[in-house]
Amino acid sequence: MVTMDSEVLRQKLEQLTGKRTGIKQLGRQLSASLFRIGKQDEPVFYEDKLLVPLYESDGRVTVVWVEMEGLTPLEVQLTDYAARNFAIALQATGVKEEGEVEARQLGSWLNSQLEQEKDDIEIPDDIALKGRLFGDTIPFLLSSENVHSPQITYRSLMKLLRSYFEKEILLIPLLEKEWLILARKELLTGGDDKEDEEDNEDDLLAQTCMGLHELIASEWVGVFHLAVAPAIVPVKGLTGSVALLRETIVLGRIFQVGEYIHLPWELHLERLVNSIPVVRRRQLLGQIGDYTSLLADKEMLLTLETFFEMDCNVSETAKKLYIHRNTLLYRLDKIKQETGADVRSFSDAAIVKLTMLLYKVTKRK
Repeated sequence: MVTMDSEVLRQKLEQLTGKRTGIKQLGRQLSASLFRIGKQDEPVFYEDKLLVPLYESDGRVTVVWVEMEGLTPLEVQLTDYAARNFAIALQATGVKEEGEVEARQLGSWLNSQLEQEKDDIEIPDDIALKGRLFGDTIPFLLSSENVHSPQITYRSLMKLLRSYFEKEILLIPLLEKEWLILARKELLTGGDDKEDEEDNEDDLLAQTCMGLHELIASEWVGVFHLAVAPAIVPVKGLTGSVALLRETIVLGRIFQVGEYIHLPWELHLERLVNSIPVVRRRQLLGQIGDYTSLLADKEMLLTLETFFEMDCNVSETAKKLYIHRNTLLYRLDKIKQETGADVRSFSDAAIVKLTMLLYKVTKRK
């Protein structure tokens, strides 16, 4: 895999020279000034480092760098020669235009930090994409459940995303069949940061998620879950945001069965219930009372879920369920007769809602 080859190159250069090395993507202006036409075969030095170009993508040059201090002229020449030969082989792979090497480098680092439960770590300087992670960015997490279908390639998914997002995006492969999508915040605001836009940001994020999921579902067969979080500055907030998005999809699969778009701000109570130890959940269910028959009744369960979704508004719930208001009142009275809970009162509604969540998470354990 190209990612492993680039890492092997870095390690070998480090062993050869005894100096720190890394792979970095330069900005367009610096790329143009350092790697001018006609100068490609000459060693390039910048900030006491030897820079060797690997390839160019959208005006940005990705380089392997080696610290210069203490190197002899011959060592510099040998290092430059070895790295340039690798660049020729890398360019022959055909992935240079997509920036997949840099993306997989960042993805590997993110996975490593999250495995160690480090969700507040700043992205280090040796991550090639760091220079593109300082602006306000919206993170999306896409997760596939398609076990037997062919794996979606980085190139094909990037092509699809570019057809949807007008702004520049980054696609970061994480675990198998899991991708992080980073889009500039202007996606929502159009560059306008007026305060009244902030009130609608959640709605805009949800709409963007819906459109993106529809596009993916139209292109590929199977089940895909999609989550989005509020805008962050990735260089400092990316690990925490990915941890939140992963947890959101886990909660969505448990509590929102049949839904494939999951929003963290709609899962606060579910997050709390999921954090309760299993033994304690079972104790709570026993103390609250026996709601088994009620929760096993699909019609009653749908009625309750819709009632709570509509903020316990009888008229709106009846409209959403396409039933007469009196039919809904009959069902609510039946629930009261069977359980003693009147869900039209706040305290009883809260208990029933909690019971439903406990039942969903506990019966899957």
